[in-house]
Amino acid sequence: MEIVAVQTCVADFKAHPDNYTIVDVRMENETQARIVFDQALAIPLDQLRQRVNEIPLDKPVVVHCVGGYRSAAGISIVANALNGKVAVYDLGEAVKQF
Repeated sequence: MEIVAVQTCVADFKAHPDNYTIVDVRMENETQARIVFDQALAIPLDQLRQRVNEIPLDKPVVVHCVGGYRSAAGISIVANALNGKVAVYDLGEAVKQF
């Protein structure tokens, strides 16, 4: 299982967001109210275990919410399910930079 703090790649993520699969774990009403990343795959945290197979494995995964708490839980779920097949990054509080 590979879980990495996104602080190690924030500059690359900002410069090349298309190089990452972005997973937004906020609730549906939150994603409808404010889109942070147009290309994000929206899977609410409470559905993540059942829907983790929707996450493509062709590039590193960045998980985000709005403040960092749910993304921390989200990366744990995603990293366990993907079992090291791809790097999983937690955007955490860095999401506030976007």
